[in-house]
Amino acid sequence: MNVLLTFDHSYLPYAISLIRSINDYNHCELNFYIFSNDVNYDDLDVYKNYFNNNDHFHIINIDESKFRDAKVTDRYPLTIYYRIFAAKFLPNTLDKILYLDPDIIVKGDLSSLYNIDLGDNYFAGASNIGNFLTRFNQIKNSSEKDAVYLNTGVLLINLKKFRAELDEDEVYAFLERKKYLLTLPDQDVISALYGNKVILVDRLIYNLSDRAITLFNIRNHAKGLKIDLTWVEKNTIIIHFYGKNKPWNEDYHGILKVYYDRYKVK
Repeated sequence: MNVLLTFDHSYLPYAISLIRSINDYNHCELNFYIFSNDVNYDDLDVYKNYFNNNDHFHIINIDESKFRDAKVTDRYPLTIYYRIFAAKFLPNTLDKILYLDPDIIVKGDLSSLYNIDLGDNYFAGASNIGNFLTRFNQIKNSSEKDAVYLNTGVLLINLKKFRAELDEDEVYAFLERKKYLLTLPDQDVISALYGNKVILVDRLIYNLSDRAITLFNIRNHAKGLKIDLTWVEKNTIIIHFYGKNKPWNEDYHGILKVYYDRYKVK
């Protein structure tokens, strides 16, 4: 299984927590490809006791000059574009890879996601918004009516197709055209240009957040349906602490912190 991670040194402990959680449930050969310009093999060696014998690490330094026109803010650093151009920097022998944000904890076997037949699609992933916001983003980004708006923290990427078809000029033209409207730049790009080439997966299983739990419980209260830790333990495979509600912060609120605490490192 090929897994892509992108993070800087400040996120290293959280990425290690993610790797620990993957190892706990996935006992196949794991190739971790790390895009980073300030993490090295010595940094990883500090945490070697948390790794398994079937873990293989490949650190790839990214030439930032390759992203000449990418919109960058404090909240959305250049690294968010790495997954869009991943096929450029990864070995040509890889046909697909599972990208995971470092603020994720895995609590199940990833093979049901990794083994999805992508066919002619570019991605498999989950959306964390409803019909209204999906349509809003379609209009804002001038995308097709069947384009979905993905949360890009969990993406199965069809590297073979991207390698053959990625048009960098198209990406930068979109960024220039929409530069005053972009809110989540990488998600806007992916959804606008490739949103109709996506296989949607269930966010409650493959991209669960505390926010999603709250919304589900509010909407389904009258039906007597509720997501609690018992439900999560039985059903969810990927937990994603996206946004500002991080489990390592004192102001965290939600029920999912127990999973981060299980794998956190010092």
